[in-house]
Amino acid sequence: MSTKDTTSRGDRTRQAKAWSIALDPVYGMIGLGAIGYAIDSLITNTGLLWTIILAITGLIVGFYRFIREAMDLNREQTKSSPRTDGDPET
Repeated sequence: MSTKDTTSRGDRTRQAKAWSIALDPVYGMIGLGAIGYAIDSLITNTGLLWTIILAITGLIVGFYRFIREAMDLNREQTKSSPRTDGDPET
């Protein structure tokens, strides 16, 4: 396996992780919004109250996960970068 293949695979892995991190708020909003819609339509008769509440909650949780995972990815990238030697100041 050549160095170019390894680098290309590493780049694809980082891109896939970045996409999954970026889509966390969307998945949270859609997932909890769907649960809220099910509660509204099957259990209660409150219009879209639970849909809105749980969709906003999913968005907040998704952004929390986004920030946490982006910080972890940044920390990992800084440690493995050859040009910084693990020093975030350079």
